[in-house]
Amino acid sequence: MPHTHTPTMQSRGLLAVFALLAVLGSALAWSKGQIPRREMQPAPAAPDLQLYREVVAEVRGGKSYYDAARVKIPQFGFPISSPLNWRLPTYAWLFALLPLPRYVQAMLVLLSLAALLLAYRAQTKNGPALVAAFTVLALLGVVRWSLDGDAYLAQEPWAATLIAISLATHSLGGRWRSASVAAGTTALLFRELALPYCGIACLSAAWNRRWRECAAWAAGIALFFAFFAWHVSQVRGQLAGMEAAAPGAGLAQWLRLGGLDFVLLTTRMNGLLFAAPAALVWLYLLASLVGLAHRGDETSRLACLAALAYLLAFAILGRPENFYWGLLPAPLLAWGTASAPAALARLWQAAQTDIPAVPFVTPSPAGAGQPPAET
Repeated sequence: MPHTHTPTMQSRGLLAVFALLAVLGSALAWSKGQIPRREMQPAPAAPDLQLYREVVAEVRGGKSYYDAARVKIPQFGFPISSPLNWRLPTYAWLFALLPLPRYVQAMLVLLSLAALLLAYRAQTKNGPALVAAFTVLALLGVVRWSLDGDAYLAQEPWAATLIAISLATHSLGGRWRSASVAAGTTALLFRELALPYCGIACLSAAWNRRWRECAAWAAGIALFFAFFAWHVSQVRGQLAGMEAAAPGAGLAQWLRLGGLDFVLLTTRMNGLLFAAPAALVWLYLLASLVGLAHRGDETSRLACLAALAYLLAFAILGRPENFYWGLLPAPLLAWGTASAPAALARLWQAAQTDIPAVPFVTPSPAGAGQPPAET
């Protein structure tokens, strides 16, 4: 058989795999990823959000974050015996600088608008305006939490919005890469769950021999680990004299092997999917990964690898009530959703002819727009 038929067979195989995953995954997801019942019950405010509000009020009044948290965390029924149950103080320090909580929300709303504008600019630079518009629509489901009651008091919406900004500025390239590192590092200082994204961004810069960018990411990650070590020492000082932590109080308390169930549950944190049927959530997840994998630009590869890292972690770690963790990979998945139809259309075209399936984004000529390797 002539060699030119190889792309056709590969494309048909990929389409068959996609169809199989779509059908089989939809069937397996039928009763998975359901929001915990207690989260659906009406309440004046979630206890964790009330906790954050009161801790911020105490810090605004001049009290130490750790002294305030030591009293407030048990009051709201949360465990306190492990440093992993204490949030980093970044949110309390920052929010306490503003006189009213609504100013905090206004800051997050402005940050969300910046994320949407940057994402649109980055997508129009690398692809059609229609794809950019649908990407912004998908990202609306991520940043909508800035307007959802007291959700702005949580750290996850801030970290997710900063990751969206980091991804968009990474795609813009050039001097924007400094903003990408700054936004990603700030997300990490808000929430340690941003570490997979920052780590893969650092490796991506090293792979492409952008040594200064790699060093900047490494410095940001090192800053986080130093900050986290200091944070742990402060928590242990607060816990001095208490009984030893109960078994499973550390990382083991989140080792639940939730698999597809928890993965789908976390994917719902894109607000557009919060009440969607589980099969639709699965198809969105699959389409997002296909869109990211098919595009030829470095930012999409970064988003794809980071999203896969999160999904793998969520298949192993996380309790049902932790589904809000899904806000961290939500902007990564939203980045690829709009590209899925074009990716599948090109695969279909390649499957019908002997034309190889090419990436949705046409790669630049060799060396174009790429800075020389640093020595």
